[in-house]
Amino acid sequence: MSSSELFTIFPVFLLVDVSASMSGGPIEAVNKALPEIQHEMRSNPTVGEIARIAVVTFSDESRVALPLCDIAEAPLPELLVEGGTNFAAGFRGARQAIEAGMRSLPKGTPVYRPVVFFMSDGAHQAAEDWTDALKSLRDPGWKFAPEVVAFGLADAHQEELRKIATRFAFMAKDADPVSQVREIMNALIGSIRTTSASLADPAKQEGLYLEAPSDHFTPLPALTI
Repeated sequence: MSSSELFTIFPVFLLVDVSASMSGGPIEAVNKALPEIQHEMRSNPTVGEIARIAVVTFSDESRVALPLCDIAEAPLPELLVEGGTNFAAGFRGARQAIEAGMRSLPKGTPVYRPVVFFMSDGAHQAAEDWTDALKSLRDPGWKFAPEVVAFGLADAHQEELRKIATRFAFMAKDADPVSQVREIMNALIGSIRTTSASLADPAKQEGLYLEAPSDHFTPLPALTI
């Protein structure tokens, strides 16, 4: 297939906090949502042709739970909780996953700007400063520099979320963390669906769409780091 015949790919990286505070219902809600994302890819041909999904987790360290792929055909991982919360490890892991994922695509594949959906229920706990790793992830001189959308729940710090996001940050409103996770995952699925449909339409292609309804999310203005 020539490069002119390849679909333009929309690379999506889910960067998920799996620290100990996510144990129980919250991590179960994330795991339940992964098959729902897969179902969306299988049932919606437009989305399935364009979107490619990766899952990166972070706690004290980061792990690539699912490399960038056509998730419709992929075996799904089961995410497990680990230890503390190190944002820097997550941002380093996301950059490495983006680099590897983008280079794994067939040569000549046209791509849109990658998007990282960051999700955390708490604050950075490690001794190291996390802003340098974030700056590396968002480095405008890096050809794969992603859009970063931040979602917070439970005890997430709004100021940290505002610094993490390139443009868009949200705090989940629901009191129950499990409900918050469900709404965040629904927002991710809706955003992937709507953005992919837009990118597939040459008359639109207006970039990232976010499905974060105001009854479930408080929008937070981004801060410069």
